[in-house]
Amino acid sequence: MMMRRAASLCAFVAIAALAGCATPYQAASITGGYTGKKIDDQTYHVQFSGNGYTSRDKVHKYFMYRCAELTQQEGYKYFMIIPPALTGSLPPKNSFARGTGFDPNMMRKTRTTAPVIIYGGGGGGAVKWNNSGDIRMFNDDAVISTKIVGWDASEIIDELGGYVHSGGQTPGNIPMAWVFAPGQPKVRAQDLLPTAPKKPASGS
Repeated sequence: MMMRRAASLCAFVAIAALAGCATPYQAASITGGYTGKKIDDQTYHVQFSGNGYTSRDKVHKYFMYRCAELTQQEGYKYFMIIPPALTGSLPPKNSFARGTGFDPNMMRKTRTTAPVIIYGGGGGGAVKWNNSGDIRMFNDDAVISTKIVGWDASEIIDELGGYVHSGGQTPGNIPMAWVFAPGQPKVRAQDLLPTAPKKPASGS
């Protein structure tokens, strides 16, 4: 009898400990994690779900890291996140009230930032963040017909590796995206941003 009570107590303590910890970088489990569904040889649907102790920033970085990791595992160098409108990944009868950020069907707050869908919500007052998106993977020999924005998987692995494997204890930032255009070398996205005009030198 005492052994049974002790075992029950240990199980309760273990569950309580898990409940009080942020979701680690892992395949999906009861505490959250990543999932992936193959759409075709170059396209996957990727999702990372966090528990109520996992920040929005951490969930987003874990999501991006998983996209990069999967890209390399499939033998590709780059990936882009496909806008939902191009893939039909958003339900055709969704009722997002974009002005208020509230989805009455789920009765929870939602946030959307194209092209990645970010949901926030959960019971007990805790916010549970979820990043989800379809990614298209490609290499330098890809046939590109229009200007697109993508990321170098190896850069994300290098920049976020320490952050991911330390559970967020080591600093890490998502590197700037690249812009790919037909017949042109890739350039950093920030290089295409407009800048303020140069002011004439004083006295001229």
